[in-house]
Amino acid sequence: MLKKIFMLFFIVSMVAQVELSWGDTYNFRYTKWGMSPAEVISSEKMDPIEKDEKMIKYKTQILDKNVELLYLFAENKLIGASYKLDENYLNSERFIKAYARFKEELIKKYGPPNKEITNWKNDAFKSDRSKWGIALSLGYLEYSTFWETPGTKVSCGLKENNYYVLCSVEYWSMEFSNLLNKNKNEDKPDLF
Repeated sequence: MLKKIFMLFFIVSMVAQVELSWGDTYNFRYTKWGMSPAEVISSEKMDPIEKDEKMIKYKTQILDKNVELLYLFAENKLIGASYKLDENYLNSERFIKAYARFKEELIKKYGPPNKEITNWKNDAFKSDRSKWGIALSLGYLEYSTFWETPGTKVSCGLKENNYYVLCSVEYWSMEFSNLLNKNKNEDKPDLF
């Protein structure tokens, strides 16, 4: 009788472990690192707006904000993904608020960040909080926040990039980081 009770307890505990880990099977949205482009497309409930061998792009919303959703590939494997804010604001202070909202949600999901950086490249507006939006749009101010989860590096960033304010949340596979670096090197032109 004791043997049957022990066996029943063992089976119940195994089933409970499987159910508890079920929600942790994905790295980003409904995808896992290493998936093929076809598998990623089938995981989404919308049609891509653009795709090639290195990227699949969607338009969607998160936190009531319009974003571009990008899946990035190397050697036919999913190695990274990102959300890029797809809204234009005349007042760059609104980008800072969007960044703060994204960061707040990431903290709720992943806990306190491993690292947080506020980088002033030019101190011209640093002492006047009301002008930090202007500083951002001029490239004087950048924000970055970083997390690490099992198998994934997550970052939330805000900076000026070619006269455009870029607010993004990026996810990168740790397992396939070598493919990311290889992919970057392949994109560089041969100088000789």
